[in-house]
Amino acid sequence: MAVSVEALPTHESEEVVAARQRRRVIGFGVFAALAVVAVVLAHEVPEWMDSGIQDWAQDRYKWSIVNRQSAPMFEYFFNPISDFLDWSVRQVESLLLWLRWPGVVALTAAVGWRTGGARAAFAGGVAMFGVGVISDWDLAMRTLSIMTVAVVIALVLGVPLGIVTARSDRAERIVRVLLDTAQVMPIFVYFSPVQILFGIKFPPAVVVTVIYALPPAVRLTNLGLRQVPVVMNEVGESFGATSMQQLFKVQLPLARRTILLGLNQVIMMAFGVVVLASLLGTGDLGQVVLSALQKQQVGLAFAAGLGIVLMAVALDRVSTGERLGGTSWLARALPTVPKKTASVMAIVLPALAILAGRVFDASGFPDGLRWDISSPVDDAVGWVQDNLRTGVPLIGGTQAINDFLINHALDPVRDLLQGAPWLLVVVAFAFLGWLSKGWRLAATMAVCLLLIATMGYDNKTLIWDHAMDTLSQVLVAIVISIAIALPLGMWAGRSDRVERVLRPFLDIAQVLPQFVYLLPVVFLFSIGRAAGVVACVIYAIPPCIRLTSLGMREVPYAPREAAISFGATGRQEMRNVQLPLARKAILLGINQTMMMVLATVIIAALIGAGGLGLLAYRAAAKPQTDLGLGTAGGLSIVLLAIMLDRLTQAWGAGGETDRGA
Repeated sequence: MAVSVEALPTHESEEVVAARQRRRVIGFGVFAALAVVAVVLAHEVPEWMDSGIQDWAQDRYKWSIVNRQSAPMFEYFFNPISDFLDWSVRQVESLLLWLRWPGVVALTAAVGWRTGGARAAFAGGVAMFGVGVISDWDLAMRTLSIMTVAVVIALVLGVPLGIVTARSDRAERIVRVLLDTAQVMPIFVYFSPVQILFGIKFPPAVVVTVIYALPPAVRLTNLGLRQVPVVMNEVGESFGATSMQQLFKVQLPLARRTILLGLNQVIMMAFGVVVLASLLGTGDLGQVVLSALQKQQVGLAFAAGLGIVLMAVALDRVSTGERLGGTSWLARALPTVPKKTASVMAIVLPALAILAGRVFDASGFPDGLRWDISSPVDDAVGWVQDNLRTGVPLIGGTQAINDFLINHALDPVRDLLQGAPWLLVVVAFAFLGWLSKGWRLAATMAVCLLLIATMGYDNKTLIWDHAMDTLSQVLVAIVISIAIALPLGMWAGRSDRVERVLRPFLDIAQVLPQFVYLLPVVFLFSIGRAAGVVACVIYAIPPCIRLTSLGMREVPYAPREAAISFGATGRQEMRNVQLPLARKAILLGINQTMMMVLATVIIAALIGAGGLGLLAYRAAAKPQTDLGLGTAGGLSIVLLAIMLDRLTQAWGAGGETDRGA
């Protein structure tokens, strides 16, 4: 039987091996020499490296203020857009307030009835009613107005873009780069340029929310259209349908469920960012959350945050509601209503609720129905501080955990990064990139860090030092996240029962907006870097758990069976077969965890974590003096994100390298 040449094992010649070893030795020698130079010559970032980006950005902002009414780019483009966005938000807010709270609750339930039946109507109506019970109704309607305008714009832009990308592979490649960039960058990065172009209050808040919420609309529209069976397209063509007729009569109807899932994801993404967008001066419920967090008024922050979460739950239910089955307790409790009657009720009942609200002047939410949960929450915080901060058996309390993280993890790593010669840090990360992927990644790591070094000063503090502070928090949070997520993911990958137990917690964790994770840690920990790291860990571990479990479950059974047949124990089979074959999925989970940690550690500046997030926050709060500082901080965040993303992608790519190792 003949065997092809390709099937034969290949052996590298001695010359190839020798050349590879020489390149390896040269590489180690180059980095060793650079390290010596860095230690001897480059202890601090020299002043001449300041690129002047802060002054440039601040001058652009001042110019935009002075010329906002006269410069053509503002007069004919940005100002009309800003005016339209401001008008849209105010009109939607006026409409919601005109409907009164009974009308809004009834309309939410009616939409849920049409999309998902009684369950969606009940869940959506109760959640929206709970918004008024827990938080300030008028401020909640302002938040809902901003979010509504942003979602509509995201869909108006996203669905056509999704159609274009579904019909053109080239367009998909181009748009994918833009969408990946939009999703990788922490939201604070957008604040400075958006403030320059759109000013403050509603317009920039809507623009920032649209940027963050647009990708799901494009991606899921594209996915839905590409998943339409080929035979259905052929049937349309056989009947002489034009391209547009096929799109509207065949493809879009068949892709409807996926596109509606995109709508749901757009809504969830919008809610995730609308709180941070309130930094731009919207004066809504999100601003209450941020102000209360800064003042350590945990009860007030919790009440406002819960109101936002309930709004998100209401819109989530009515946009993804599933029809009740016959076994549902709610289906049995409610009488069966004919379809036509249900359609009439979905119109008549909200109309009656709106009429009643107008007749009885139900403006605002009745005080008799409100529940002030801020006081009980503050009491709970007091109890936690008295009973859990100290004196807990074995662990000592949350204060002991806080002190341990600060004294034995965060401070040592930060001091190492800030105290080492700055160029040595550049060389060390470039060396790590070279070991991971080769010279190209080494150059990427070095360029990113060198650009951070050119960002200048915050008063007398280098932006470099702020970046190293943020990087230290990211590294500590990543280590803790991986230490928790990998064992849980491995356990879930080996046990169906564990996976079933973890699944609801992971689902809830991925739905909640990022700011929600700041609230419980303020309960338990003192504000500062340790609390920020804990929030990062809670938010970032779900993708690593999911992808580790998924990777292990997708390992083919044949190699596992072969290992067992050779007498391998369960632990040996997992360590020597499952984990190596699931390596790419696990490293993808680590990559996602790293990106989520970086995004959350920036937001953690709101509870005293400091670092680059603090610079971005200051720029949003006082653009007239600090926008240049925020621009430098935002660019530094982007550069750190690029570094960490490329590094973990290289680990996931395996042994493909250009360093000759």
